[in-house]
Amino acid sequence: MRKALDVLGAGQAPDSDIVLYGPRGNGKTALLLWARTEARSRGIDVMRLSGAVVPSLESLAHRISARPSWPHWLGGFSLPWLGSVTLRNRPRRQVRAILAGRAGKRPTLLAVDEAHRLDTEVGAVLLNEVQELQGDDLPVMLILAGTPELPSHLRTMGSSFWDRGVELPIGRLRPQSAAEAIRVPLEEHGRAIDDPSLASVVHESQGYPFFLQVWGDWLWEGCQAPSGAVSLADVDRARPHVDRRRRLYYRHRYQELVQADLLPAAVGLAAVFARSDRASPEDVYPAIQSSLERAGLASHYEAVIDAARRLRDLGYVWQPGDDEADYFEPGIPSLMRHVERKPDLKIRR
Repeated sequence: MRKALDVLGAGQAPDSDIVLYGPRGNGKTALLLWARTEARSRGIDVMRLSGAVVPSLESLAHRISARPSWPHWLGGFSLPWLGSVTLRNRPRRQVRAILAGRAGKRPTLLAVDEAHRLDTEVGAVLLNEVQELQGDDLPVMLILAGTPELPSHLRTMGSSFWDRGVELPIGRLRPQSAAEAIRVPLEEHGRAIDDPSLASVVHESQGYPFFLQVWGDWLWEGCQAPSGAVSLADVDRARPHVDRRRRLYYRHRYQELVQADLLPAAVGLAAVFARSDRASPEDVYPAIQSSLERAGLASHYEAVIDAARRLRDLGYVWQPGDDEADYFEPGIPSLMRHVERKPDLKIRR
């Protein structure tokens, strides 16, 4: 990402745009915030967007315009004696003109959070117009961040984006990185944490950035020796607060599985991952099928594949995007244990 931003900041069209995707709570939005700060430090004009609040081309033009008072005219207007007047194709041309105008003045970054919620037409225009401008050597770049369904959603937009886009899957942190996420911020503020305490926090967080954030908040507030090192006693004082926040989080995620009719499949997968933190498709799909059968649900091939996809999109399971990723791993291992301990809902269809 730094390399791409360096190229953009130098006034050149980047070689690729960037897609960040992964389960919730793994730091995609934080990484997007970091990218925006890095971009501004390089003199790049940053436009912030959210896929959740851009329902039309008119709204896209409105949000990227440097003069947001007039773009509501782009799609058309209404006059009492004429009725509704539509300016066909105008919004798309205006989106291109706005982007070209801004990139012509300064290198421009569009940072789009919740990109998995982009309207298909809006996304197609955004992706294609940025590529066209890059082909004209204008310094403009997209960084899109979203949940695991983002790549498949973007592929529905009829864009050649994937010829140049770089996918960066964002999962849980490795132990060393999880340790740095706790240790480095403390050290930057003149604090420290002893090795046993750090090892305990890393183990209990399971590398899940959201849990690391909760631990960091409570350790910072509850450390009894602000000028010294965080100790195991401090960890023990923080643990009940962290556990309370974790249980609340699990409650929301459990209800999410229930409402999506995915609890039986989730329980089956929890049993698989109780034996290992990694499972092959040959283990995952039969487990889902057996769970659906026991619950009296449709268990044919399409139903199994759909359940696996939706569990992945929710971040319950995760397939890392590296070259050797023909396997599944838990989105959050402790969430699976929580699901397995909860009573299965024996609902017959």
